[in-house]
Amino acid sequence: MASESTQADTLTPLKGIAVLGGVIVAVAALVAIGIALHLNALYAGFLFVLYWTGLCHAKVDDFAPALIGSLGGIAMAYGLHALPAALGEVAGMVLALGLVLLAIYALIMRWATILVNNAFMLFLTVGSIPMLMDTATLGDMALAVVVSAAYVGVLVLIGKTLASRAAAKA
Repeated sequence: MASESTQADTLTPLKGIAVLGGVIVAVAALVAIGIALHLNALYAGFLFVLYWTGLCHAKVDDFAPALIGSLGGIAMAYGLHALPAALGEVAGMVLALGLVLLAIYALIMRWATILVNNAFMLFLTVGSIPMLMDTATLGDMALAVVVSAAYVGVLVLIGKTLASRAAAKA
């Protein structure tokens, strides 16, 4: 909460409107990229952007774990669908659920945090929603995450570079 009040204190209403304008342009550009590339699951890309920029505060050190965790969660969701089909309903579901429990235990123990983290669990949860698979596949979700991560990662790096230069001049 302290960081929120500090940020609010440094932004004037006019600067806040300028930031909002930048967000609108960035979101519109991501939507345009999604349309141009025919990304059927752009919601997954936006979910990554929200996770990394909102919850991780766009920290560069958190980018790789957020991206790897997101893709790992999608892969685990695929396992929940594919293992029962490949091994039979009972054996496949037992194995899939065992892997999910192992991932939860790894999260609790803070093991393999570059992979098993909150992004992993978020995308495992969303990737397990059957109705979402009616219009997109888990592969579509992964592609949207990678494209969105590349786009927002570049934007944030440019923004941080420009901010550093401006601060150095001041």
